[in-house]
Amino acid sequence: MPGPVLLTAVTFVVLVVLFVLAAVHRLVDEDGSTGAAVFFAVMAVACAAAALGLSGRRPWAPASAYVLSGLLATASLGMFGAITIVGVGLLAWVLWALNRRASREWLAGPRRLR
Repeated sequence: MPGPVLLTAVTFVVLVVLFVLAAVHRLVDEDGSTGAAVFFAVMAVACAAAALGLSGRRPWAPASAYVLSGLLATASLGMFGAITIVGVGLLAWVLWALNRRASREWLAGPRRLR
C-alpha cells in the first residue's frame, strides 16, 4: 500500500474513533440529542467504509473518500476557525493523496501481464 493511501486510511480510522466517541457522549449526556448521536454514528460508519475500502483496494474507495471529505469540509465551513482549516485540509489531502500515480495504480488492483 502506498504511503499516501495508508495515511488516508489511517486518517479515516481516526475519524471513526472520534465520531464513535462523539456518538457515545451524546447518548450518555443528559442534555445530548438522539439525532446528533445518530448523525455521529452514521458518520462513523461512513468513515469506516472509506477506510476499509481504501485498505481493501475497492474500486469505489476513492469516490467515497472524495465525497466524505467534501462533506466534512463543507460542514466545517459554517464554523470558521480551526475546524474549517481541518476540514478543508482533509479535502485537499484526500484529493492530492488519491490522485498520485502510485495511489491510482494501487487502487486499480492487480493487473495481468499480457
